[in-house]
Amino acid sequence: MKKFFVTLVCAVLAALTVVGFTACNDGSAPDKVNLVGMGTDASGVVPRNDVDYFVVPEPAASAKIKATASSPNGFKMVGDLQQLYGEDNGYPQAVVVVKNSLFSSGNGLGHFMNALTSNASWLQEDSTEISTIVEAVTTHLPSGTTPMFSANNLTKSVIANCGIRFTRASDDKTEIKSFLTDLKTVQPSVNATPADSFFFDGGFAGVINPYESLEIYAPDGAPALALAGLMAGEVDTGYVANTINYHIVNASTIQTHVTGANPDADICILPVNLAANLLGSGEKYTMLGTVTHGNLYIISAKTGKQITADNISELKGKTVGVVNLAAVPGLTFKLILNKYKIAYTELS
Repeated sequence: MKKFFVTLVCAVLAALTVVGFTACNDGSAPDKVNLVGMGTDASGVVPRNDVDYFVVPEPAASAKIKATASSPNGFKMVGDLQQLYGEDNGYPQAVVVVKNSLFSSGNGLGHFMNALTSNASWLQEDSTEISTIVEAVTTHLPSGTTPMFSANNLTKSVIANCGIRFTRASDDKTEIKSFLTDLKTVQPSVNATPADSFFFDGGFAGVINPYESLEIYAPDGAPALALAGLMAGEVDTGYVANTINYHIVNASTIQTHVTGANPDADICILPVNLAANLLGSGEKYTMLGTVTHGNLYIISAKTGKQITADNISELKGKTVGVVNLAAVPGLTFKLILNKYKIAYTELS
């Protein structure tokens, strides 16, 4: 009878939550941060009894806050993973690589790198219309694709939160290697020691010649913003090529464009860990630099108290839902917890 009563209580408690994994012997720990995967997008991020915080990328974080603004228990921005990481410039999240064959066929890459720098400034100019940015990205998506950015969720503050800034590999090499070393502590398969030849040394020689054509790929989301001004024709590429074809693709497929016997991408933006793992030998591609420096934030529908380096230990015993737990968002959050010596466990 006692066993039946305990079983009944657990069933009732589970029914009171949206998903009953925090009730009754679910593996959650009071002395650890309890992590729950939220899938590969933010569709499952909604106010719920069984999750205290969510780690969400922009623009989804701001969109969730806006969508629940009229609710008494709406989402609030309570943490910034870039600040918690502890570096002034955030962490290197997405990088741009180029086929080595391009170095011998022309010197337009110097202009391309300058264009990436100009694009970051263009995005934040008062005269730059959000509609121009959205159109530039969406017109280069595959037909039928739902764009990550729209006029409803993209603002200048969201763009600022995406950390769009081009830093040359020659200036960012130490920080990139340090970040990869940190990532390896939470995912041993990460290549923490890409070859020195993988990092572009910053020098160009010879006459500046345009390429005949270039195929440039980037995943949808914050990395696509790093090309928005170029795609819109608002940022001068300096006659990099006679023809430039831009392709904005689903983040889950970006690696397919830099692998194989004849990769599609002449230039490609992809997550730094993926770049290091797939291309770190420097045999086929060279890293030009970093284009995004973190776009991950903590939101909560239960509290407005800010999570900072001084009180991050308050996450112990709490449940945190993480979008893309197995990829860069989850790995970054885990390495931040490691940094502050906070244990974590993953709930099924």
